[in-house]
Amino acid sequence: MITKDKTIGVIMGGPSREAEVSRRTGKAVAEALRSLGYPVVEVEYDPPRLAEQLQKAGVEVAFLALHGKYGEDGTIQGAMELMGMPYTGSGVMSSAITMDKIMSSRLFQAAGIRMADSHPYFREDSSLEAIEEDLLRRFRFPFVLKPACEGSTIGIEIVRSRETLPEALRRVFQIEARVLAETYLDGEEFTVSVLNGQVLPVIQICPHSGAYDYYSKYTRGATEYIVPAPVPEALTEEMKQMALDGYRTAECRGAVRFDFRTDRRGVPYLLEANSIPGMTATSLVPRAAQAAGMDFPHLCEAILQGAGTGKV
Repeated sequence: MITKDKTIGVIMGGPSREAEVSRRTGKAVAEALRSLGYPVVEVEYDPPRLAEQLQKAGVEVAFLALHGKYGEDGTIQGAMELMGMPYTGSGVMSSAITMDKIMSSRLFQAAGIRMADSHPYFREDSSLEAIEEDLLRRFRFPFVLKPACEGSTIGIEIVRSRETLPEALRRVFQIEARVLAETYLDGEEFTVSVLNGQVLPVIQICPHSGAYDYYSKYTRGATEYIVPAPVPEALTEEMKQMALDGYRTAECRGAVRFDFRTDRRGVPYLLEANSIPGMTATSLVPRAAQAAGMDFPHLCEAILQGAGTGKV
């Protein structure tokens, strides 16, 4: 049990493309924990100096408020394990797998969890022209291109025509050299959060622009969130079970958010898992927790109480 005589270091920011979102998460978490009486220091993540930073600040427990590379991908989790520093969230392997869309897709499909048809592409193995030809053979328009290890919808391309494909490929490979292509699902968008093994209410996501992109995610009023989602009970229960199956399959810990989309028939497909979900004013896990009767400070405390080492 993490007691209130322990100094909590909320680690945020860092070198990721999602650093600014991470800082918003970190500051909100720090304020929430202080409101409950925990001694908290805010730590701006500098990977080469991490051990020095934590020692200098007197940190005894790390609350990871990081998003993206070097934060969600198992990197800092490995450093925490080496230092013997209790930390929140999933362990090294679980974080690495859920961060990587190619690897997590393989794992979840092998476990029987429904996902969209997909295929990985590696820039070092093929020319853009060869990748374009293969995409045209495998997929119908529209289809989706995703950088393998980015979050917050960074770099995602919805390709709707042959004419736009070359430029979309160029842009997505500028973000990362490993890309997952998958069938576009033209139904509704949902998210399901799992907190310490317990499933929270399903949220339906309704962006006013029609696309749940970076702007729609992080701009107040750009998206309507309906919780609990106004869908048939059978669909709600199916998505909850799929999220729980994903949580258990990847051996996750703490709070993990699973994103879903339905096809035109209303059949749900798992899109991806987020092992350190956002905790900003527009974030989804706090909304789901509130619908379950848990306010934001106590949500942060519940995540904190799962801190430890020796995780998978």
